[in-house]
Amino acid sequence: MQTYCVHLRHPGALLRDLGWRGFLGFQVLITGMILSSLLHTLALVVLVARLVLEGPESLLPRDVWDWSAVGIFATGYLGAMVLTFSGLARQRAGRLGWQLAVLPAYWVLHSIATVQAAGELVTAPSHWAKTTHGVTRLAREPALRPRTG
Repeated sequence: MQTYCVHLRHPGALLRDLGWRGFLGFQVLITGMILSSLLHTLALVVLVARLVLEGPESLLPRDVWDWSAVGIFATGYLGAMVLTFSGLARQRAGRLGWQLAVLPAYWVLHSIATVQAAGELVTAPSHWAKTTHGVTRLAREPALRPRTG
């Protein structure tokens, strides 16, 4: 969100630098990341509320909107899982594939972080809650060697 705000301080300059296609792509990419993290959790809350209030039969698609929602969820979940697993396989870490089962929980946590970041952007715009990267108790595996032949 800070990156978005910084780049849009001078939208005309950004448009000149990126061209209209790049500018539009920037808008879609950054706005999409912010909105998708919020909408995912909102959709899950609605799904769980519907399940609790109307029972399990409420989850069976009844009309075009229900089928659309099923398609969106299936495409989103399966697409993310396929991409993530292909990255694991490429890194020869397929044994970690079982962790894909917790992606929905990760996305809920991502939504919470997005709401927190939006709040901080409004209440303390000069504050930046940074994450420390590269600190682990686990031994690192050696980098992959380029394939030969």
